[in-house]
Amino acid sequence: MSEDGVLFGLEVRTRRDPLVIALWGELDVLATLGLSDRLTRLVQQDCAFVVLDLLDVSFLDCGGLRLLLRVRHRVRAGHGRLILVLDQPFLLSFLLLAGLDGVFDVVGDLDSALARRFDPPHGQGTPDIAV
Repeated sequence: MSEDGVLFGLEVRTRRDPLVIALWGELDVLATLGLSDRLTRLVQQDCAFVVLDLLDVSFLDCGGLRLLLRVRHRVRAGHGRLILVLDQPFLLSFLLLAGLDGVFDVVGDLDSALARRFDPPHGQGTPDIAV
C-alpha cells in the first residue's frame, strides 16, 4: 500500500506520437471505479495508437479486465490500435483463462510496443464485446 493508502493509479506519458498510459497497483473493481472516467477522457476515439503499460500492475480481477476491454473498445471504435505491455505470468495466465489471449495485442516491454506502431495488428481476435 502506498503512503496515502491508494492501491492503484495511472501516469500519462507521451512518447513521440503514441499515447502511453502506465497503470500501477491493483486493478480491481475499486480501481475500475476510480480510473474508468479518467481513462475514457484520455483515450479519445481519434487516438490512433495507444499503449497501456501494465508492468507495475500487481493484481487484476474481472473489474480490471473489464476496464481493459472498455479501453480496447474505445480505441477500436476510432479505428485505432491498443497494445498492452505486460510480462507477469499471472496476468498473462489470467488473459488466457478468460479466453482473451487472442483479443489483446500483448508485448513484454515498452520499446517493443512502440516498435509495433506500423506493424500489422495482432490480437484483433473476436469482435468487440459490449462492456
